[in-house]
Amino acid sequence: MIEPMGWLRRPSPLQRRFLAMGTFVTVTVMVEPRGRVAAEAAINAVERELDAFGRDAWAWGTGALAQFNRRLAEGCEAQLPAALQPLFARAWQIRQRSGGLFEPRIGELVRLWGFDDLARLRDEPPSSAEIDALLARLRAAPDYGGGNSYGPAPGVAWDFGGIGKGWIVDRMLEQLTARGYHNASIDAGGNLAVRGRRNERAWRIGIRDPRSTDTPSLLATMDAHDEAVITHGDDQRYFEHRGTRYAHLLDPRSGWPSQGLRSLTVVHPDAGFADAAGGALFVAGADGWRMMAQRLGVTQVLVLTERGDLFATRPLAARLRAQPEIRIRAVGT
Repeated sequence: MIEPMGWLRRPSPLQRRFLAMGTFVTVTVMVEPRGRVAAEAAINAVERELDAFGRDAWAWGTGALAQFNRRLAEGCEAQLPAALQPLFARAWQIRQRSGGLFEPRIGELVRLWGFDDLARLRDEPPSSAEIDALLARLRAAPDYGGGNSYGPAPGVAWDFGGIGKGWIVDRMLEQLTARGYHNASIDAGGNLAVRGRRNERAWRIGIRDPRSTDTPSLLATMDAHDEAVITHGDDQRYFEHRGTRYAHLLDPRSGWPSQGLRSLTVVHPDAGFADAAGGALFVAGADGWRMMAQRLGVTQVLVLTERGDLFATRPLAARLRAQPEIRIRAVGT
């Protein structure tokens, strides 16, 4: 009996790309040729769960969170969807740690600005009176004290757009690991996390330059292993009015889109935390992101300011390979 050559048994990437949670998701699993059928089944299971999560964790529509928010809009106390209770707890924990710069109850403001749906993007900002009215209701809303219910909180809607993709990406990688796939990656529209390795080397991750338009280009690349690389930017959902860009990352203190940064990347072992913490750092802006990173214990950050300056914390700067024409300044200790 002739044994197959080693290269025939070597794991290779099995990759699938599909639409879920309002974005394109790419799942990559390292698998030996004989195991591709089982790996396809595992990826299919991930796709089904992401579809379900995208429906039930969306603040609007017909899913579980949307029904919860409708109860709040009616002025009633609402029961938390059982499957989403861990996400409620995690989102509120990060909200408290960030001093409210990450705010999961900002759904009505997101909808007012039209950032809940690309088909509803505005061509000019809402009025200050509309924004202030929703801010007043948010400030009057009760804190979440844990448990199975929340409210009454009329005029308030919970929105997991700033944490949900990172959170569920980690859950799906855990599911793949439980099925025996220890070397995998999932990229959900900039919310990327990896496990294990890509054969002999780590996963090579590219951090996109939001300033590139026709031909996408990278700010830098890095090797990643058992961690998430989450990027927030002002180039995804936005509109421009009188020379100002208004992007979907809202400042809960003012009700207006954050200004000062073009993109911000966080590298962290916990994708959900990286997602939410990155949003808080983005809101903190060019002058406040370093202090917020220290407050949250985030040590690996890459920032691109509106002026085009690039800064990275020293632990991340040591890992980045920048493009030849790009200068990244290392900051911090």
